[in-house]
Amino acid sequence: MFTKKGDSGETDVIRKRVGKDSPLVNFLGDLDELNSFLGMAYLKAKWDDIKRDIERLQHEIFIIGEDASAGNSKIDQNFVKWIEERTIEYRKESGPVRLFVIPGGGECGASVHIARAVCRRVERNTVKYSKELEPFNKWIIVYLNRASSLLFSIAIVCNKRDNVSERIHDIGRYF
Repeated sequence: MFTKKGDSGETDVIRKRVGKDSPLVNFLGDLDELNSFLGMAYLKAKWDDIKRDIERLQHEIFIIGEDASAGNSKIDQNFVKWIEERTIEYRKESGPVRLFVIPGGGECGASVHIARAVCRRVERNTVKYSKELEPFNKWIIVYLNRASSLLFSIAIVCNKRDNVSERIHDIGRYF
């Protein structure tokens, strides 16, 4: 599909025209990239609980985009609380993790590690964008921070369920 409306370097975001180089469009593009990598992780996941959690993250990434585009504050401590609870459940299954884990493992674990790394980048960029976009829901930064932790825990569990040993760059510490 194409409309040719973006040929001038601008696009429509919630009933307004903005430059495709604007902080908002860059933020929305980062979210789209993260959601695409989450989609790949969803595809590689073999377990219903992991698929369900990744899909929920994907839907919530759209809510984050809505919050930023419309100046809403739908993302709040309740979204963050769910992520924390799911992370704790996966950590119970994985047990202590030796630091540092070299990303990889099975297909599921590796794809979730990629989504996690992208999520971390989106989080870093979001800090920058939040200073340029007003109003900005600060819970989004907290959400993305916790989401990357959840994705790390999911990647470890994927590899454990696949009976794939983690490769470690050993610094003598556990997480």
